[in-house]
This record gives sequence, C-alpha cells and structure tokens, in this order.
Amino acid sequence: MKRKCLLSILLLLALLIPVSGCAVPSNPDMPLVLLTDFGTDDYRVPRLKGVIYDTYPDAQVIDATHGITSYDIAAGAYVLGLTAKEFPGGFVFIAAVGARSTAEGRSLVLTNNKDQIFVAPDNGLLTYIIKDMGVKSIYEVANQALFDQPISTLSFHYLLGRVGALIASGHSPADMGPPIASTVMLDIQEGGITDGKIAGSVVFIDHFGNCLTNIPGETLSEYGLIIGRTVLIIIDGNTIEVKYGETYGDVPAGECVLTINSLGTVQFSINKGSFADTYGINTGIKVELGR
Repeated sequence: MKRKCLLSILLLLALLIPVSGCAVPSNPDMPLVLLTDFGTDDYRVPRLKGVIYDTYPDAQVIDATHGITSYDIAAGAYVLGLTAKEFPGGFVFIAAVGARSTAEGRSLVLTNNKDQIFVAPDNGLLTYIIKDMGVKSIYEVANQALFDQPISTLSFHYLLGRVGALIASGHSPADMGPPIASTVMLDIQEGGITDGKIAGSVVFIDHFGNCLTNIPGETLSEYGLIIGRTVLIIIDGNTIEVKYGETYGDVPAGECVLTINSLGTVQFSINKGSFADTYGINTGIKVELGR
C-alpha cells in the first residue's frame, strides 16, 4: 500500500515538473502592428481598432505610424520595410496606404522569410518587404464566407482590420483566399554606382522636408566625393549645387547640404528649411549625383 502511494506521488510530481528538453507550447496570439496614412484627427484609426477588437477581443495592437502622407505609397513601402526589419517574427502587420488606389482594389496576405505576416492592398506597398526579406506565400483576400457583406463594398479599415484580427487569433493566411504568384511592385531605382554615375531614388521625405535616398553613404567615397566639397544633384530635370557636409550646421541657414543620415544613406536638406518644398520633390523620384 505504501509503495502504491509513493508511486502515485512520484507520478503526480512528474506531471507537475517540466522535463528538460521538452518543448513548451508557445502563445498562439500574434500582435498586430498598424501602419497607415489615415492620420489621427478623424474616425479611421478608431474604427480600424474597433473592427480588430470586435473580431478578436484579446488582440494586442501596436501603432507604428498613421502619419504617412496620404496616398504616398512609395513612402509607406519604405517605412514599412524599415519597421518590419526591426521587429522579430511572429507579428502581423496591417498596412493601409493608398488603399483603393488601384482599379482592382485587391487586398493581399503575404508571409515573408522572417515569419512575419502582412495584410495590405496590392498597390506596391509590399515592395521593400518582398525585395529585402523574401516571400513564402501570397494570398488574395477573396474568401467571402469571412464577411457579411460583399468584399468589393467593404471599406478598407474594415476589410484589413478584420483579416488581420482573424490571422492574429489563429486563422491561417491560406484561409483568406487563393494563392497568387505575383503582386504589384514599385519601380524604384536601386541606389549605387551605375554606368559611371551615382544613381538612386528619394525614398522618404521626413517631417522637416529632408529628402532621404536609397543611395548608400559609402558610395560617395567610392566615387571620389569629399566632405566639404560641392556635389551636383540632378533631380527632376534640375541640377542643384550643394555642399557635402557632416551636419546641417555646415552651411548657413537657408542653404542646401548633402549628408549621410543615421540610416547610413544619402540625404538632401536645407538648414532650417525644406528641401522637398523648395524644389518640389516627391517620394519615388529618381536622382543622380555628380562632381
């Protein structure tokens, strides 16, 4: 009797104490990261979050930004790529910039090689995700059974919010619709030395009107450009002479300066001014540098 009692106690302890090397079940919940051009001064962001919590009350929601310039898909794609690069796997990104800006109005669910999931319109917003982190799968949001109204009539905050929440709660991306082979990609000039010239694109314009490019900073020294000297920026048909400096303060207020920013890429600025506004620069525009 005592032996049976002892065996029962040992069995109970074995069940309570985890065995070294055994896999502990992970939390199936996936946090949601929001990145939109909705702004924060109207109803779209609150409604987006309302849809998410109505679909999945236990959702974890993180605001990346809602301040992307309206319909600036190139800027949204760049910021989305930068953001996703810093996050680990296991996150769902709801990206809504320039939604309904294409005739098809198609929405996608994409999984990348980092095991992140993206819910976004098919308008080029996923360009940097695909280019820098690869693709495991792409699905079109087309499963009408998941919605109580025709998909084509749904507002984007509702469509993307519900799809993201369903995936975060445990649904597979494959549940959202059929797999597709390709998606819209932005035509972005790669940054670097091409045909004896430094070429690239303006990929983002910040709050101060600084123009960030995708030209790697080290390209300047490879090309023979020297700090303190004048550099020619050829952009949108205009040739602009600027000083190659280390900080904004290397030029007087109101003058142009070219620097390498904290991301390690070339940036065009005006000390205490807006380079973008002064020269009418838009995100996505191609640029060349010369002596």
